[in-house]
Amino acid sequence: MSPTAGVDDAPAAEGTDGDGLDDATMFELLGNERRRACLQCLAAHETPQSVSALGREVARTVADAETDSDDLYDSVYVSLCQTHLPKLDAVGLVEYERERKQVRRGSRFDAIRRQFEAASTDEGVASDTFRVGLAASASTVVLGGAAVVSPPTVRTVLLLGLVAGHLLVLASTATGSN
Repeated sequence: MSPTAGVDDAPAAEGTDGDGLDDATMFELLGNERRRACLQCLAAHETPQSVSALGREVARTVADAETDSDDLYDSVYVSLCQTHLPKLDAVGLVEYERERKQVRRGSRFDAIRRQFEAASTDEGVASDTFRVGLAASASTVVLGGAAVVSPPTVRTVLLLGLVAGHLLVLASTATGSN
């Protein structure tokens, strides 16, 4: 079954969003790194993009250290023109003008935008949680070292402070993940 079959001719079924894109279609479309990068690039731009500019941006996004950037750009450009943009256009996520080599957000783009916004929100929360955890680890090393060399009364205060600090970190990460 093609990824676009039944998208326009059937009522929204279970597993579809309000724009009529079913879960299987969304997973298939987002399952490719270049299509995800393409959609993320379009989400960052309000205006239509040339396929050439979009290809350069997608190539930068998917590049790794071992890949020659010119070869990657050529590969990305061809795959966008021949495969990815036609698939995204067929389901209305983009409008791809083949003759003009222009692409813009399609009528159903907002269905996918919510996915990217949710992902970037999750990344922000994870990043904040990581920073809090890193600060807690650093304070553990410093306060633990100070407790080892301090007199017994100071050691007790430092260790109680260390436990209280960790409880606060646990409480803040638990409420940040909900």
